[in-house]
Amino acid sequence: MDPTLTAQALASVCIGRSVDVLEAVNQPGVELAAWQREPDPAWADWLESLPLDAWPACRLDLAPQDAVAALDASFDACGTPGGVSRDAFAADVASLAALFAGLAQAPKVRLRLDMVTSNACRRWHRDCVPLRLICTYWGPGTQWVAPADGAEVLTWPDYEAPQAMAFQAADVALFKGCGWPGQPHEGGIVHRSPRVAGTGVARLVLVLDAAWPESKERRR
Repeated sequence: MDPTLTAQALASVCIGRSVDVLEAVNQPGVELAAWQREPDPAWADWLESLPLDAWPACRLDLAPQDAVAALDASFDACGTPGGVSRDAFAADVASLAALFAGLAQAPKVRLRLDMVTSNACRRWHRDCVPLRLICTYWGPGTQWVAPADGAEVLTWPDYEAPQAMAFQAADVALFKGCGWPGQPHEGGIVHRSPRVAGTGVARLVLVLDAAWPESKERRR
């Protein structure tokens, strides 16, 4: 990511190399908080060595304390080989689930871990959820534009945006959506998934949303 562009982004974007930067997402006016980190060789080399049909994938609703066991069961079901590296990967995903649940003040999270080879979510958009975590474990990361450019980019949602920036593999990004309390519908960072269909490139993407009981309202 270009540090000059990052520095010029509005105060609604907070990016840093410490996990503590993610806490900024709960500050009024902050629409994106991102933790830039390096892929951990404990699982990154393992992912590179796996055939795509053995990549871990799952869709789960879970409490953070149940994440490791639920992930292990799902990885077994999709044929992902076990071992120390898989354990390290599951532990990393579980740690992000716990971190996200704490920041979102949610008892459970909706976890989606997908292998992507298509142009899913290829259009520029804002999320219609309160808060979403996106971490691309492998492949090109989520593309986004500075808040000042969002409205213009949305007028041509299928076009390239030369001013766009992109997260790297292992970066952890928290996007506020229009469901966040007090957030206007036109609020939120405009972003999209990179287009990879037909390129031979595969992505492994983790998406976390909050899962609140329907009988309870989220309060802040």
